Amino acid sequence: MNKNTASEAKHFYAQAYADYLRSGNLEDATREVAQQLYLNRGSRPGTPQEDWQAAERITQEWPRTITEASESHLYDKAMSKTRIWLKEIEAELGFDNPNDAYRALRAVLHAVRDRLPVRESTEFASQLPMLITGMYYNGWTPLDKPVKMRTMDEFLDRVQEQLPKGMDPMRITVGIIKVLERHVTAGEMKDVRRNFPEKLDEIWEEARR
Repeated sequence: MNKNTASEAKHFYAQAYADYLRSGNLEDATREVAQQLYLNRGSRPGTPQEDWQAAERITQEWPRTITEASESHLYDKAMSKTRIWLKEIEAELGFDNPNDAYRALRAVLHAVRDRLPVRESTEFASQLPMLITGMYYNGWTPLDKPVKMRTMDEFLDRVQEQLPKGMDPMRITVGIIKVLERHVTAGEMKDVRRNFPEKLDEIWEEARR
């Protein structure tokens, strides 16, 4: 697609392009364009697969159009989401600074991450804010996963490893689970819980009180 054609395509599919600049999600933008192509096609011959392929040709140049300003916007949006999570953790656990909230979140997420099978771990990570996703994967390897944590003490010991002294791992875990359940879909949290032994159900029971 030449430069003029790409520019015309952005103009014609302005809403999809604007959504892409806000979210950075090219797949969703391509889906919007494919839907518009389908509607525009009307009764003319064509298939959904052909619409998708045409949409991919239209949107494939869009990542190259992101300017420094729009990159900054995407970063600001990611940072804003992270701040919201940390503020909620501060309120939930009675912290007075985001550093403690960050350490608590990291400790619990890493313990949960290591207990999950690789596929479930990545599906769970896909629902985290971008900057928290980076923290989630820090130091992670798919080898020897899931880590066997069969008892409450084994799981809480894993959490405690990354907590500052004086923090109660059970209280921290319950607080983080409460925040996660406000932001991660119920279906995904159910899948996460299903991968934990029954002896760890107390964590979720406490989080729902």
